[in-house]
Amino acid sequence: MDQALDTAALLEDLSDKQREVLDLLVHHKTSKQIARALEISPHTVDQRILAARRKFGVDTRNELAAAYMAALSEGAADPTYEKPVYQSSQVDAADKVRNETGGFDAVKNHGGGHPPNGARPQVYHRVVPESFEGRYGYFWRLTAIVGLTLGLLIAILVGLAIFGELSELLQ
Repeated sequence: MDQALDTAALLEDLSDKQREVLDLLVHHKTSKQIARALEISPHTVDQRILAARRKFGVDTRNELAAAYMAALSEGAADPTYEKPVYQSSQVDAADKVRNETGGFDAVKNHGGGHPPNGARPQVYHRVVPESFEGRYGYFWRLTAIVGLTLGLLIAILVGLAIFGELSELLQ
């Protein structure tokens, strides 16, 4: 019951403008797309998302969307959406749930992915690899981009070297 009060308080704490932004965010819209739809600037969208992230106590947009949808479904008698917000092909929502230590536990599907005793585990949906999110996510994304760029550059240089050698042999 205490959790239901906390959820209701979180939803009441959101402004109507923040709710408008979050309603579009859960549909995988970018800041630019949300800004166009609401006829505001992308900077304003990012500010509203940041304020909502602070209120929900989450670190990423993905976690915010999942927490917002969980709060909506807990507050409503009938869930708003049938499918999870950010479902990834890497993680099946019916088979994986996040446990208290942050790891994953397997759960058998008992109709809707919930255990038979009525408890609702927090389902975690990964959109990007775990190392790309969180505290050092920017560093790992940048490292991946640099690594891919260097790999492509080496492949191009090797191709040009082979082409040069073949040109000399044919002459």
